[in-house]
Amino acid sequence: DDILVFSKDTKKTIEPLEKIYHLQGVGTPEYYFGADFQLHLKDGLETISVCARTYITNVVKRIEDLMGETLKSFDTPMATNDHPESDETCLLDNDDHSKYRMLIGSAQWAIILGRIDITYATQTLARFAAAPREVHLKRALRMFGYLKNYPKLGIIYSPGNLKTPKYTIAEINWEEQYPGAHEELPPDMPIAKGNNVSITTFVDADHAGDKSTRRSVSGIILYVNDNPIKWYSKRQNTIETSTYGAELVAMRIAVEFIMEFRYKLRMMGMPLHGPSLLFCDNKGVVLNTTLPSSTLKKKHNAIAYHRVREAVAAKVIQIHHIDGKENVADLLTKALDGTIFRKHVNTCLQKIHGPLGGVSESTT
Repeated sequence: DDILVFSKDTKKTIEPLEKIYHLQGVGTPEYYFGADFQLHLKDGLETISVCARTYITNVVKRIEDLMGETLKSFDTPMATNDHPESDETCLLDNDDHSKYRMLIGSAQWAIILGRIDITYATQTLARFAAAPREVHLKRALRMFGYLKNYPKLGIIYSPGNLKTPKYTIAEINWEEQYPGAHEELPPDMPIAKGNNVSITTFVDADHAGDKSTRRSVSGIILYVNDNPIKWYSKRQNTIETSTYGAELVAMRIAVEFIMEFRYKLRMMGMPLHGPSLLFCDNKGVVLNTTLPSSTLKKKHNAIAYHRVREAVAAKVIQIHHIDGKENVADLLTKALDGTIFRKHVNTCLQKIHGPLGGVSESTT
């Protein structure tokens, strides 16, 4: 019973519905499922932002009332190089266990509303939802102390292009390695209309980041034009013996995401601008997946290796190297120190200013 209409002329859709149904709150959206919507002027274009400010304010007040204390403010959701899996404090009682699950559920909804910056902290703490300990509860409260300190961060959606690192394109013949490789197009996709749309993805992996299992953590952020659309942070299913293996597994997951979104965008009638860009900070992985002459020495990585290379041969993706300090996906793989954390957060999120529903300028 809740609808949002995005169109150049929304009245053509709304007016027929108003003749049948009694609609409330018709107009520019301001609040929807916990998300604050706001119009902005960016580069002369009217755009819209999504921010979880109201939701965070409400949930922080609820937490403070529930815990009977005022949350302290923090500049990061987790302490630098924090590893909650290493602690062995007492298990929570039933009452605090219930509170812990509420905190994790609230954080997960904030992530859905665009708070990319707490994705790693949430997925790390969510592992202990079945049997949390005292330190885990303290860490969850710290995360909401961070949200309380930075409630206005959000995403401003615009049709502009993403500023990417400089890269060169080389014409390579993959016919010998992957003969006939091509991208499978949806047979029933509509005729594409409008301006070209580009997909850019950043991928990273923290090798053996989990001290208890030594599993690596994959981090992926996918942009459509200038807008972060999908963010992913998860422990890998296998234990990799090298950074190369962990990065290759993460890249294979990123390729699957890219193919998924290329399909979706085409079925929405959007024209895609050439192969999708994929940036990785591991030179070994970049060379092995972009040069036909490269060979694989680790047999257990063969599936991920060939899956990525075939996507390159089919011109679904182009893989380029990026400096590790500039890779925004690093935000989703480990607990970073404050300086690096803020740098990456400012890359994908912006501070939302101005009254809701109004048209105003925004700053990073």
